[in-house]
Formats: sequence, structure tokens, C-alpha cells
Amino acid sequence: MKKLLVIILIAGALFHFKPEIFSFDFSSGAFDASGNPEVLVFTGSNCGGWCEKGLQEIKRRNVPFRELALDGNKENQDLHAEMGRGQLPFIIIGKQKVAGHYKAMIASALAQSFGDTYLTGIEKQYYQYHFYEDGSPMIYMYGASWCPYCKKMREAFDDRGLDYYELDVETAPDKSLLVDTMQIDGFPVIYVGYHRIQGADIKQVEKAIAQAESRKI
Repeated sequence: MKKLLVIILIAGALFHFKPEIFSFDFSSGAFDASGNPEVLVFTGSNCGGWCEKGLQEIKRRNVPFRELALDGNKENQDLHAEMGRGQLPFIIIGKQKVAGHYKAMIASALAQSFGDTYLTGIEKQYYQYHFYEDGSPMIYMYGASWCPYCKKMREAFDDRGLDYYELDVETAPDKSLLVDTMQIDGFPVIYVGYHRIQGADIKQVEKAIAQAESRKI
């Protein structure tokens, strides 16, 4: 019993002083008084056309949001710092954070907080393949047969006994539409349900799986 108490105390101390070593994301986010996710978009005059593109992407999806301009606003600057000082436009969607105007990352972040509410019709069609019939997220890899990083990820999945599905983008009959919709500009692009992982990073895949599991509890 004493050993168990010691372990709990150590774990609590680690979580308090070293939260980054835990798999789950307990970082600050954007939520209303009822606990529902909100969308905040930090912008600045030095951001130029990039901020405008980010705002346009949010607006075209009819997403309610608040723009927080940093210029001359100490309160917004402090909040930006608290959220991580991300590259502008810095978009906070619930607990998700997107630095930049990258369409695919914005869609992924929105979907993680709101489901398919703000996805386009064609995005919904592709995202539905990222889930099993019971609605649980699967590992879905957009790759190519010649891609060495895809091979690396196949081996990592197999070593860990992880089920996954790989789509060979090069042979897909709707390749152009697929690449444009999901913004596949390199291989592999991996999803765990709605969660997008850019590149061959097995640790990020495992983290996404852990986060998905935590939401079931």
C-alpha cells in the first residue's frame, strides 16, 4: 500500500512539473462557458496574405470564430503567448492548434472538435474511410509503393502489432481529386480518424491513438 502511495505521489509530481512526458494533451485551449470548443484566430499586420488565407479558409466553411489581432493589443498578445506563440495565423480550435493557413490541418483540427460539421462534402467522403464500421478511428495511410518512408511506417506498424490500411495514391482512380482535397503533397500522410500526422512519425501516431482511446473513457 505504501509503495502504491509513493508511485501515485511521484506520478502526480511528474505531471505537475513535467506534463510533456505524458501522452495526453491537457494544454490550454479555447472553450466557451459551457465547455464547448471555440475557434480563435490570432492575426497580425506582419502576417500579410497568410493571415487572410487562413481567415478565408475558416469563413468559407461558415465556422463561427473570433479574430484576435495582436497589433497594439496586450491582452491578445498575452493570450497568444499563453497558447504557445504559434506562427500567424495561429488558429485555436478547442484543444487543437494550427500554425499557418494549411487547409488540410485546419480541416483536421475542426473535425477533431466538431466532427464532420465543417467539412466539405468531398472531404466527408474521404474522411469516412478513416473509421471502422463501429465508428472507431483507424490508422489510414496515404502512401506509394516506391516511398521508403512508407516502408518504414509499415514496418513500425507491424512491429507494434497495429492494424492499418494503406491507400496507394499513385494508383487511385481519383488521384487528382484525392491529392487536392486531402492536400497530399508528400508521402506518407497518415490519419488516425480525423487526426492528421504529416510524415513518418510513429510516436505521433501512437500519441493520436492514445488520445483517441482517452476520449472513450
